[in-house]
Amino acid sequence: MRKRLLKGFYLGEYLIEPITGKVSGSGSPQHLPSKAVEVLLRLADSPRSMISRDELLKSVWGEGGGSQEALSHAIGALRHAFDDHPDDPRFIQTLPKRGYRLLEDPRFEDAAAAAPESAESDLDSPGLLAELTRRGVFETGIAYLIVGWLLIQVADVTFDKLGLPQWTPIFVTYLVIGGFPIALLLAWFLEITGSGPVVDQSIGSEPAEKAFSRSYLAVVGGLLLASVFVFVYDKYVGLPVESTTFDAGIQTDAKDIVVDPNSIAVLPLMNIDGSEQTEIFSNGLMEDVINRLAKVPSLRVASRGDSFSLPVNAASGDVRRRLRVKYYVEGSVRVSGDQLRVVIQLIESENGRHLLSRSFDAEPKDFFKIQDEITSLIIANLRVALPDPTQTPVGTASSVSNIDAYVQYRRGMEELHRPATTQTIVNALEWFRQSLQLDPEYAAAHAGICLAYASGYKVVDDPGYISQAEQACATAISLNPNLNIVHNALGELYWETGRHRAAEASFRRALAINQNDVAALNGLADVYAGEQKLDEAEESLRQAIALQPGNWRSYDELGSFLYQNGRYAEAAAVYEEVVTLDVNNMQGWLNLGTSLMLSGDFSGAAPAFKRAIDIEPDVDAYANLGLMYYYMGRIDAAVSALQNATRLAPDDHLVWANFGDALSFSADAPKANEAFQRAEGLAESRLAINRMDGGTTIDLAWIKAMLGKMEDAEELAVRAQRLVPNDPYVHYIHGLVLTRRGERDSALTKLETAVEMGYSPILLAAEPHLSDLRGKPRFLALVDKQAEQ
Repeated sequence: MRKRLLKGFYLGEYLIEPITGKVSGSGSPQHLPSKAVEVLLRLADSPRSMISRDELLKSVWGEGGGSQEALSHAIGALRHAFDDHPDDPRFIQTLPKRGYRLLEDPRFEDAAAAAPESAESDLDSPGLLAELTRRGVFETGIAYLIVGWLLIQVADVTFDKLGLPQWTPIFVTYLVIGGFPIALLLAWFLEITGSGPVVDQSIGSEPAEKAFSRSYLAVVGGLLLASVFVFVYDKYVGLPVESTTFDAGIQTDAKDIVVDPNSIAVLPLMNIDGSEQTEIFSNGLMEDVINRLAKVPSLRVASRGDSFSLPVNAASGDVRRRLRVKYYVEGSVRVSGDQLRVVIQLIESENGRHLLSRSFDAEPKDFFKIQDEITSLIIANLRVALPDPTQTPVGTASSVSNIDAYVQYRRGMEELHRPATTQTIVNALEWFRQSLQLDPEYAAAHAGICLAYASGYKVVDDPGYISQAEQACATAISLNPNLNIVHNALGELYWETGRHRAAEASFRRALAINQNDVAALNGLADVYAGEQKLDEAEESLRQAIALQPGNWRSYDELGSFLYQNGRYAEAAAVYEEVVTLDVNNMQGWLNLGTSLMLSGDFSGAAPAFKRAIDIEPDVDAYANLGLMYYYMGRIDAAVSALQNATRLAPDDHLVWANFGDALSFSADAPKANEAFQRAEGLAESRLAINRMDGGTTIDLAWIKAMLGKMEDAEELAVRAQRLVPNDPYVHYIHGLVLTRRGERDSALTKLETAVEMGYSPILLAAEPHLSDLRGKPRFLALVDKQAEQ
């Protein structure tokens, strides 16, 4: 059945071509992601039967692969391509908490696909193999691989020495790859005769010398034709070149780069044997040494995220340019049976000179002693360069007595280092619990559970996560009050639940343990901002960046602060730093697009949103794309994008509110009320947890206004202004609420305040809900301010 499906099939009026991912129907052709195609093929293989979610994950992503979010993304892409709605499905039916069912049988209308499956096995028949041999296809393939490999090796070894441009080896690589299928096709179709090459349409034998001539011609012809195609591709699209995004405009000589003399980085350690256990030891050793070095007074240490942005054994000049550090540590880890071997080298980034090179051999159970010894050696070798007083960090070997418990703990932390999703939170919690089964008094594992629940609350919005986090943090503190990770987790938890003073106290405790704790500085900035101490908040954020100038997360925190205070153009500039440091950072591109959009730069925002969706089409990407379409007046496109967002995040109140806004101007305007009712319930649930959340408060004000509850809307808008008086978005929404109430003069006053604080007049002009004000002189003057700026 699958072979027939791969040749193409119909569902209703839609033609699906699985190999290319193309879907043709009543509208413009669309292309499905590869995983969405695999999901559809599995459903089509058993039409009208329920396929469980677990079975789909196993068959498409493999055992243990994929996630529920990935499966939902794939189903959402299919529904979008077929214009299929989950509430009234025509093709794909959702069986809640169970799985999915394809409601139509696939149809095969071409003769080849409709032929008996036995005929499809002709590809495996001896006749085809004999014909491939006769035409020299196998000989051509082998000859081409040998010639291609030689060409690539010659290019790699000699081109640089000959002074040829850097793109020439890449050109040769593309040439060799592109020419391979062309050579095979030429070998199949061409025949060498006395009058030259002709199309071979015969079936039968051929002298060996002709087959060799055919192979020779196919190899040469494949390379020549591929060179033409690659040249055209390079001219109109462009071949990839070695990335120089970050270093553009920076002096290339490592000696000319100004760095802090008291700075160091710990690079990823090489995993010699490639095993999972060694990877855990390698990453754990790297992170623990970073944490211990960070406690040394006056020593600035690059963050884990910064260091992981560089490859293993990076060149000293690249380390200096990228991380701006004077020293760095690199090395390797190998686990062989009951023997652990660690090699560590301390290097000066300016000239690559080794200050320390040492190997350690021990049993895995002595891992923590190795950590202490490595850190002590590094400090001892740096002491001459560091200002007094310096202290060797206190070891933490006594904090865990079971090496297996540590391994499980490290696995949990690796999950938390990934982008936060429901699945990564669940995985991290499971690893931490397994760690505690081996050592119930392991404080770091309790701290990990606290951090997982604190992070998870932002993802799943489950109030139960709060009490769980508090329990875990309390246990961790009782076992070891000197773990700054615990105090940071508590600070995040208190901040999310509106307990700002407790949050500030927790972050200050973390800084008392480690004065260079960037996470604590960023958390403290959130508290300052909540208390309207804006100068202190910005100073704390910039202090974090100064400590780790290559840490994109610190720039992201500063960008968020500037954005929330209406400084959209400045925020966009900071988010440009984020995507420069991490070019595949979907959230960074999304934030950049949003900042540009709110500053009125639609042309700049569009490609940023497109890049974010290309990296990961998640709920925020669809939601912001929908807002772009909404402001551009493309209401149907806005409804479609926002509908995708609601499917990916059914518990996000703001997504439902934006969906309701788009629906209110569409042909399905009556459905807008349902969307706003859903948004109302979700926003009220969130405010029940944190009444100090100014953003959700103003969102609920607008939702109430769209549901006709004007008194509630006005009360909430006033409350939001007390909570976040410097947020221009709050004054803008209040202006919309007053417009709905018919108080146009008061509405214009609020809108003027919003613009004075930084809200874009372009967005005011594009807002459909403000159509009643467009003829007012005050509104026209307000919109015209964009020209003055």
